[in-house]
Amino acid sequence: MEETTVAQGISLANNLLANQVNLNLDNQQNQLKNLTNQLSTGLRINSAADDPSGLAIATNLQTQADAFNTASQNVQNANNAAQVALGAFTTTTDILQRIRSLAVEAASDVNSNNDRQNLQVEVSQLLLEVNRISQNTNFNGQALLNGSHAGFVAEQNAFLTVSANSALATNGGLATTNGVNFGFLAACAAATNANFNTTTGAGLTSAGFTVGAAGTDTVDGTIELQVINTGASVAVQVTFLNSATGAVSVDSNLFSAQGIVGDFENVNVTLGAFTSADVGTTAFIKISQNVPALTNPNNPAFNFQSGADEGDVIQVGIQATNTQTLRISNINVANSSANSPSIGAEDAIGQIDNALQTILTQQAELGAVVVRLNEDQQNDNVAAVNLQASESNIRDLNVGQATTEFTKLQVNVQVGTSVLAQANTNLSSVLGLFR
Repeated sequence: MEETTVAQGISLANNLLANQVNLNLDNQQNQLKNLTNQLSTGLRINSAADDPSGLAIATNLQTQADAFNTASQNVQNANNAAQVALGAFTTTTDILQRIRSLAVEAASDVNSNNDRQNLQVEVSQLLLEVNRISQNTNFNGQALLNGSHAGFVAEQNAFLTVSANSALATNGGLATTNGVNFGFLAACAAATNANFNTTTGAGLTSAGFTVGAAGTDTVDGTIELQVINTGASVAVQVTFLNSATGAVSVDSNLFSAQGIVGDFENVNVTLGAFTSADVGTTAFIKISQNVPALTNPNNPAFNFQSGADEGDVIQVGIQATNTQTLRISNINVANSSANSPSIGAEDAIGQIDNALQTILTQQAELGAVVVRLNEDQQNDNVAAVNLQASESNIRDLNVGQATTEFTKLQVNVQVGTSVLAQANTNLSSVLGLFR
């Protein structure tokens, strides 16, 4: 089917040719206006009218990119707080090491009671400093080491350690290593019942103790076993120091070679085959009490918003590091008894060892969190860069292409303007018909 066109003659009422040119020129000018706006902003999309779906996608991408950038800053702040806490841990560790050195010095019997009292003066001041650091260490007003952000703290089971076990002159046959028998003074020490792992209570259970003989639960303390010569026989005398109260208890019973020390602190100790040649030989057993789990509902752990989405957090709990939670508040290197002048210092060494282990564990845990935060921050930065690049591909203007289009439109507008001027003069040809 052939196309047909409507033949138009010359019209005075409507300058159809000029109207058509003007329409095209308006279109060119609108395009030039939009392109000028894009070039001036550097954006392809300046409003929803430019690209509705593109604007929605680009805005969502920009929102996430901004969130990742902010999360990265959050992680950096968390890192800074962790560094402050780690610095305080280091100082506290140095203090505990100094206290341990003082305890080791006090444990030597070449020191008089006055000497030990003088050493205790420094120990007491150092313990006050441990508490000051725990109370005052903060970041941006948020306390770090006073337990206000401890979160859940797992249970610590009670345990015992034979911390010193002198070899006896007589090979008794209780302990064998590589076929050689060693008559150790404390060949075996073991928890005897379920009460060993119960929450700390009143203390000693052996009726033979002259003081503190009450309670069924295990407490922090040190058992000293010492071979003595009574004049009538050679026996082991048992002394116990309660770390929490400082009470020193001496068992009124004396124990013979290869005997079993009665059940106290829920611990049974099997003795070696000692003789008169072993008088003065000692062994020490360090007991560490059970510490129940703490949920700390009023002292929740820190939550660091480390990602862009709701609930994308890292939780960090930092336990209190004061002398009470470290269980060293009553350390007294001058504590003694008639038969054991250095038992306070010996117990202090064991308690400080436990406190150091607690601090070092917390340092390791917090250090591991810092490593995790660093990885999280790197992930945030990479995500932000990639999302920004995606948003840029949608929203940003291709300047080179736009400049070329701008030049073309400028030429078209100039040509259109010239053509419109010519179209407006065409009506003057009508006057020739009246000649």
